[in-house]
Amino acid sequence: MCEISVLGAGSWGTVLSDLLAKNNNEVKIWTRNKFIYEEILNSKTNVKFLPNIKLSNNIHPSLDLSECFGENKTIIIAIPSKGIKNISKEIKKLHHSSNRYILASKGIDLDTFDTMSEILSKEANISSNQIYVLSGPNLASEISENFSSASVLAGDDLEEAGKIANFFNSETFKIFLSSDKKGVELAGALKNIYAISAGLSDGLGGKSNTKAMLLTRSLSEMTELFLKLNANPSTLLGLAGVGDLFATSSSTKSRNFSFGFYLGKNISSEKAQEKIGQVVEGINTLETVFIKKNELNLSMPIVDVLHKIIFSKMNPKDCFANIFLESNNIDIKF
Repeated sequence: MCEISVLGAGSWGTVLSDLLAKNNNEVKIWTRNKFIYEEILNSKTNVKFLPNIKLSNNIHPSLDLSECFGENKTIIIAIPSKGIKNISKEIKKLHHSSNRYILASKGIDLDTFDTMSEILSKEANISSNQIYVLSGPNLASEISENFSSASVLAGDDLEEAGKIANFFNSETFKIFLSSDKKGVELAGALKNIYAISAGLSDGLGGKSNTKAMLLTRSLSEMTELFLKLNANPSTLLGLAGVGDLFATSSSTKSRNFSFGFYLGKNISSEKAQEKIGQVVEGINTLETVFIKKNELNLSMPIVDVLHKIIFSKMNPKDCFANIFLESNNIDIKF
């Protein structure tokens, strides 16, 4: 049995906590929300994020971040990416040199284009080799219902990553290992943008051919960006790339897909976010990637069109056709 802390009691943080707890680990889950804290404490449920799921008795909620720290702690960070910089500053005060961290948050910093693990390392003054990242086709509700799923754990030390993976592995959940931490993080963040485009296609009435072409062009755009950033495009062929892209681009349980679908139904960005009721990570990532691709002089028509629809309030139907008109005629090439 191991003591593990999870920072964040949203859908992802809660389901990770439950996975770990059901493997006989003692889990401390931190939240700032007093209602969620009391609900987990008293009834072992988190109705807002995982309705109808009974959580393990090995999960212990906390409102005090310091309770999640100590020597030799494994700490999982599963909060929205926009909060990583601020919480990293709090972690700096509580960090022990023997701690190791798992970033389960997907995003890219708007100002620096740093990944979440790079933000944590810089802001909390933590060595990169103490930080691992977790990413893959992981819809929290499906994992909580014990449907077979898998994820990728990436880090500098694969032997240590293998030990961490054993905390999670079960009959229905499997961790695969990777040494390409940057590629895994970039893929996990970028796919949120393209899941929005897939939802938009469905919302506009698109069929299977259209979505297949759209997702393939999405991989092409991601590949071009990977090459410019000296990331390994082969990572896009794995669970953190194709796997995550396909899962989040085809499920109504995906916030990014649902957001795009509402846009396709001519619902405003603001109203769509209200209907979803949780953070849509792809919106901030879209703005970040739009700035970066202009800086790098890259052609990324899907990014351009989504930016026009979401940030310039242009008509989705009128813009959507431009995705294909502006795309180059070169297939994916590594």
